[in-house]
Amino acid sequence: MNMKIGIISGHIIDSFVSSGEEMKVETPYGNVLLWHTKRGSKDVFFLNRHGKKGNLPPHRINYRGIIHAFKASNVDCILSLATVGSLKPSIEPGDIVIPNDFIDFTKNRCYTFYDDQRIHVDLSEPFCPSLRDKINEVCGRMKQRCHAKGTYLATEGPRLETPAEIMMFSKFADVVGMTVVPEVILAREKEICYASLCLVCNMAAGLQSSLSADEIVKVVTKKKPLLTDLLNNIIEGIVEGRSCTCRNSLEKARL
Repeated sequence: MNMKIGIISGHIIDSFVSSGEEMKVETPYGNVLLWHTKRGSKDVFFLNRHGKKGNLPPHRINYRGIIHAFKASNVDCILSLATVGSLKPSIEPGDIVIPNDFIDFTKNRCYTFYDDQRIHVDLSEPFCPSLRDKINEVCGRMKQRCHAKGTYLATEGPRLETPAEIMMFSKFADVVGMTVVPEVILAREKEICYASLCLVCNMAAGLQSSLSADEIVKVVTKKKPLLTDLLNNIIEGIVEGRSCTCRNSLEKARL
């Protein structure tokens, strides 16, 4: 059976859509749109987390539907692209951060598939270490400035953060964003390896004079060719016999 890899992005990556077959996956949480394409012998399923039109704000994303659709498609691992703001002067716009941990400041999202069972997944390593190593290796090989670890702080959105919030967050985290949580939690509940490539688009509030959505668009547009090459090289290097325990996460989670 061919290996199946999922990609989640907040922006369309043309090469995964223009050559892909559009498919609708029915889930208990609504229909989810994927684009299916091939990279060598591997099946790749691309998804825009903000919907086909790209208009869903972070707090309205169908997170459970997304992860359920990947599981129903027998996806083995997920690469998540996310745009973030930097909380640290050493992390600059244009950098890639590969988070190894997160802090959750979201408020009104669905965080579990198990509302009628006592399932407590272990998040001692919330992001798949094997995928993180592969991302870091490829970034190094391609000379992309990359931070091999960091703490992602998730906010509810859709507003941006205040300078006072950023001052507090910067004591505990490295980047701030709105979408990686609860994706990372739900992927673990479905026993799917999950790692994120966080593209830094600006310095967070108070660390630069003002913030604009245009900054995000400009950085993403500039970096799209690189992101495409990174993804293709990461996909090529992912192997099935990974040493992580992500795919057995429910074994010790049930009470």
